Amino acid sequence: MSPVQNARINSADHPLAPFLASSHTSNYVARVALDPKTRQDAFRLRYESYLYFGYISPNGDELFFDEYDFLPNSRTVVLYRFGVPVGSVRTCLLTTKGGHRGASPASHAFPKEVERILAGNRPNGHGGFRAVETTRLVRSPSALNNTGLIFMLYRMAAYIGIAADAEILLACVREEHVSFYQRLGYSSKTGLRPYPGLHCPMLLMACDRERYDVTRLTYPILDPFAGATGPLEGFLSGEPVALALLAPQ
Repeated sequence: MSPVQNARINSADHPLAPFLASSHTSNYVARVALDPKTRQDAFRLRYESYLYFGYISPNGDELFFDEYDFLPNSRTVVLYRFGVPVGSVRTCLLTTKGGHRGASPASHAFPKEVERILAGNRPNGHGGFRAVETTRLVRSPSALNNTGLIFMLYRMAAYIGIAADAEILLACVREEHVSFYQRLGYSSKTGLRPYPGLHCPMLLMACDRERYDVTRLTYPILDPFAGATGPLEGFLSGEPVALALLAPQ
């Protein structure tokens, strides 16, 4: 990363500056949850995070998962620091190919709107999956001051969408997080509605691929190819990937 880029990221007038906090910048590892241990780490981390905020009720297993976790269009990422899970995010890929659209929480909570988005024009000519939903983005309650985790998790979720050649990014967002997603290029598509599995309403937001590509190239903190993320060749097969908040100068 050039000194100019780094200065822009750390500048007080950077559009993401209000959400940045002091964060460790190395020694993180991301892994797709393909094995039982990594999946359990994700489910336990979700449980701890959502319970902390009162978004779910306690359960005896102290795990939180749903039917979408076990669908073939779903991928969950766990972020570790020194072997301890500190963050997780899930993606659900949606397509119109062969009449099969897949399923995701957004398609359950906002069926008509998601249907309309999937059936819309294809101005960019991407030939892959129609959309990717970023969902279940959580941090450990012990890491709530580490805002950098959000950017690293979003980066890895976005990579899954890029690898699938997705045309649209979707997110179901709590009201207090709308401004953050707007800074990432998303726009609101609905008002607040009940959301599967959580005791908090959400609204649907969307960002097209062109807008996302501009955002990630402008702000390398969001870009999986900007030098702060290790080799990605084996990531989708479950291999660990080292990453940092920012690329070394």
